[in-house]
Formats: sequence, C-alpha cells, structure tokens
Amino acid sequence: MFGIGKKAKKLDGIDMLIIKTEESANRHFYQVVFPSTYANDIVSMLRKLQKSPLNKREYLGEIGGFHISTHLEAMTGFEVLDEADLEAHPVQIQDFANILLRRLEALDESGEMEESEDLAFILGELTMLRDGTFVPQT
Repeated sequence: MFGIGKKAKKLDGIDMLIIKTEESANRHFYQVVFPSTYANDIVSMLRKLQKSPLNKREYLGEIGGFHISTHLEAMTGFEVLDEADLEAHPVQIQDFANILLRRLEALDESGEMEESEDLAFILGELTMLRDGTFVPQT
C-alpha cells in the first residue's frame, strides 16, 4: 500500500538528469528530459555508460568524461527563463542519445574501438532511445 500515490503521480511526470561534462567548449552541463515511466531504465543505462571505459573524451567527444550530478523525478513541468542561454534548454533523451550514438557509431565503423558486450549493449540502448522504440515519441 505504501507508495501507491507516488507511483501513480510518477507515471505522468517528467524526469530530468543534470549531466556535467569535464571540458566541454559549448556546454558545461546538459539537462536531459524524458518521461518518468522510463526513468529506471534510462538512468541505469546512462550510469552504466558513465562507469564504462567508453566514457572518455576521445570516444564521446565533448560529452566524454560526463557524470550525472542530479536526478529530478516526476516533475509536472519546467520553464526556461533565459531563452538565450543554450544550457537553459533541456535536451530530449532522443536527441541526447543521438549525440552519443553518432559518436560511438563513427568510432565503431572506423575500427578505433574494440568490440565488446558493453559497446554492443550501449549501442543497442542508444539506438532504441534515438528511434523512439525505447521511449515512445509523443
């Protein structure tokens, strides 16, 4: 019985991750948003990538060396107050996944990375996120 109200509320919400980057020229952090319903899967996959040897600047470009600093759960909305600030605008999970996926696919195709189960898993998850099969697009 405990937590029923929270769970029902969470299904309708928006989650946001604040992801900090080490040495990015354009952004020091990303606000990545996605439906709360998929939060557990998305957060666990991104945490796995964060801990992975793939989380390096030479592999992920400007996002390399990222870490998740904050996870905001089940928000009902947000408002961007500074339209001119690039970092003030949240990035949809599909777009964030696409950024990561393009970089990893290019490295994979060029042969600069060893094939591994981690790489295959991450590429599969990112592909599903980008294409909307993981998180249905509304």
